[in-house]
Amino acid sequence: MREEILKAVAAPPKVLWAPMVPAIINLGIQFPVMFMAIGMGNMNPLTFVFFIILSHAALCTAGFKEPHLSTMFQAYGQTHMRTTNLYHVTGNKFAP
Repeated sequence: MREEILKAVAAPPKVLWAPMVPAIINLGIQFPVMFMAIGMGNMNPLTFVFFIILSHAALCTAGFKEPHLSTMFQAYGQTHMRTTNLYHVTGNKFAP
């Protein structure tokens, strides 16, 4: 096997000790909210910095508990599809 594959499986990418995909999603949501609150409400950005650090610490904790959190999110997004039931029942059934 190639070394790059083993490294990607053994040590998934991280951003400041947090899994990459959740950290990028976190910043992608919090920065626009912060800039909108500053622009529209004239709020102090230091309050948002506190929440960004707090949520990043929570992501770091989740990342230490489950290092492949990014891969799990990506796999869930690709496989989470609604199925078509062949007969009327509550929920999704895979019976023919």
